[in-house]
Amino acid sequence: MPLRLKHNKAQAQAGNISQWKRLISQYQFRTKKEVYYPDRSSEIKRPTLMATKQSLPVARPQQQRGLPKDYYYKVLGVNRLASVQQIRSAFYALAKRYHPDSMHSEEKLKHFQELSNAYNILTDETKRLEYDQLGGIKDEQAFLEQAGNPMHMDMSLKLDDAGVPSQEEIQKLTSSEFDLPLTFVEATVGCKKRLDLRYLLKCDSCKGKSQLMANRDVGKEPCRRCNGTGKVTTKTVTYTAVNTCSQCKGKRYINRNDCDTCHNRGYVLGNVEVLITVPAGSKAGDVVSVDNPNTRQRVNYHLQVPTNDYFRRVGNDIHTDKYLNISDAILGGTFSVPGLYENVDVRVEAGTQSHTKVVLKNKGVRTREGAGNHIITLKVRIPCNLSVKQRQLVLALAQAEEPVFEFHKSNV
Repeated sequence: MPLRLKHNKAQAQAGNISQWKRLISQYQFRTKKEVYYPDRSSEIKRPTLMATKQSLPVARPQQQRGLPKDYYYKVLGVNRLASVQQIRSAFYALAKRYHPDSMHSEEKLKHFQELSNAYNILTDETKRLEYDQLGGIKDEQAFLEQAGNPMHMDMSLKLDDAGVPSQEEIQKLTSSEFDLPLTFVEATVGCKKRLDLRYLLKCDSCKGKSQLMANRDVGKEPCRRCNGTGKVTTKTVTYTAVNTCSQCKGKRYINRNDCDTCHNRGYVLGNVEVLITVPAGSKAGDVVSVDNPNTRQRVNYHLQVPTNDYFRRVGNDIHTDKYLNISDAILGGTFSVPGLYENVDVRVEAGTQSHTKVVLKNKGVRTREGAGNHIITLKVRIPCNLSVKQRQLVLALAQAEEPVFEFHKSNV
């Protein structure tokens, strides 16, 4: 009897367990599933399955807060009205200096990245318009990653737009005559300038012979891309477009003697950094010469020095004006005056008259012939609008003054 009870109890426990498993399995299929439609707003807010599974970091656009709206223009050194060709010319001139292959510096690499970002944004018409209006672009990081390094672009585009100068620039490069703008203080005191010297360099690919071989019939063959038609037809589902062949440029043939590096010009633009020393006492029209370290060619820079609103140069003398109040001219005192090299203190005697000249010896332009003088003209400024208190003081002064002696012929 006890054995049967134990057997029945075991069967009851097994039945309960099987029933419990059956209830669990039924409950799993009766769970309330999420309704996808017609609530479209909640569907949009609901995270997707891939987003929940992959919690990878997303590259967010760089927030360049605190930067001026024309920051990328300042990076390239151009104004907001610069053309695309001017932007490309400025970029390639600076990129050769700060390229990572030539400069292994963290600071130079960061500056080159800023140059690349500025180039990619300002050469894209849509992004440039958005940048000019808003001071930035949407999804800037994604756009810059897609654009990539502008130095890897087609070499022909680089030469056509940025590397090949105009005919006027070619004549200037051939004559080796350039203009060097300086400020008045830089030219007078002297300074050192680091400049990018551009010069014509013989093409390494064709050794300068492509200009002679391009017009010959030897090596000409029909263009394989357009089959000698000069045009390429592009067909899609919605339209058909006929464009000029990009390989033969519409000439219907190609020449094996053509040089893709210099475009049959025989030369390319070279760029080298030179250090120019402007001697003290230089003025507009002076010529400073420097040798090209690569070609040993003599290059002349003509100085362009504008006039200064404060300093006036007469020979080696410097003339400036110092304005004084009436009380300063009457009582005198010591005043600080900006000089050409440093600030100087000027002693004004009591009772100084207007347009009195004070000469500071050897404070003018310093040249090999000697140093000039700094001549300061003291000018008394008469106030136009007086307060009540100032007018009362002037009236009291007028009553205490003696009459001014005037010379008449009748007194002779």
